Amino acid sequence: MLTSVAIPLLNQMITTSITLPLEMLEAATTYRQLDGEPSTPPEVRFYGDGLTAVTTSGQLQLTPNFDFVDATLAAELVLIPALWRNPMQALRKNPKLIPWLQQQYQQGATFAVAGTGVVFLAAAGLLDHQPATTHWFYLDTLQKQFPAVRFKPDHLITQSDRIYCAGSVNSIADLMVHLISLCSNDSVAQRVEQQFSHEIRKSFQKYHYAEDHISSHDDEQVALLQSLLIAQYSQPWTINQLCQQSSLSVRTLNRRFQQAIGIAPLAYLKKIRLEQASDLLKDTNLSVMDIALQVGYTDSDYFARLFKQQFFLSPSAFRKSVRNKLFYLE
Repeated sequence: MLTSVAIPLLNQMITTSITLPLEMLEAATTYRQLDGEPSTPPEVRFYGDGLTAVTTSGQLQLTPNFDFVDATLAAELVLIPALWRNPMQALRKNPKLIPWLQQQYQQGATFAVAGTGVVFLAAAGLLDHQPATTHWFYLDTLQKQFPAVRFKPDHLITQSDRIYCAGSVNSIADLMVHLISLCSNDSVAQRVEQQFSHEIRKSFQKYHYAEDHISSHDDEQVALLQSLLIAQYSQPWTINQLCQQSSLSVRTLNRRFQQAIGIAPLAYLKKIRLEQASDLLKDTNLSVMDIALQVGYTDSDYFARLFKQQFFLSPSAFRKSVRNKLFYLE
């Protein structure tokens, strides 16, 4: 459970790049409480150069309650806002932010960076020789300014150890669902996703870049099986077939999957299938029965029960909720 969040306040920051994550964290707290878990919202600290108010891109006045020079309070999560217009100007105007970021990282903080806010971590040297992303408009400029950073133009989200970068304000929502699942659980994260526009969300697992895109673990056999299940999720895999593929016993295979990614192999397969089914419900007019068959379930009623357990809506209700919120230009 997340207990502390630190946010630097900067002139011309895009307010939604911090308010949306904070609202999602608040929703996660509420869902944990509804589940009967003792849970309180994380302490949020706003930092600035002194306690002088800043003016956001939307002309809001925000006042910090901590100074950058006071970096002794370690935060678990640091949210770096996106900036409106040229981020290099903001970098030059906020020199005290750089040592503050370096100290927060040394104290173990995880970073979630929106859009052009990546400029500060690049200047702090925290992304040297590491993958990162940013808003497409400034990507070439920042790549020239910080050649040691490995910018990934084809990825909306990147991960480098404890640093997550989101290329836009929209993709910060995808990132927050992932972070909530890490500090809470999948059930809470899924309900937060349901509340915050699941119809436009793209899965973190599908669209992020990390050094090992399958996972961050070092179990090669598990990684190979993950790749196999992703590529052939519609096949009627059994645990014995997976054991044959890996030359492991059932007990060993289950244990290594649990150690590597936290769930059993067949549960991992189910998760892949249901995520694919949700995309088909959003993007196609296939019937529920056809979608069930396409993702590997011959019994559409069984598929519907599994889907509702995962997404808290039946497949038909999920599709209706999505289609009611989408709009199109003719």
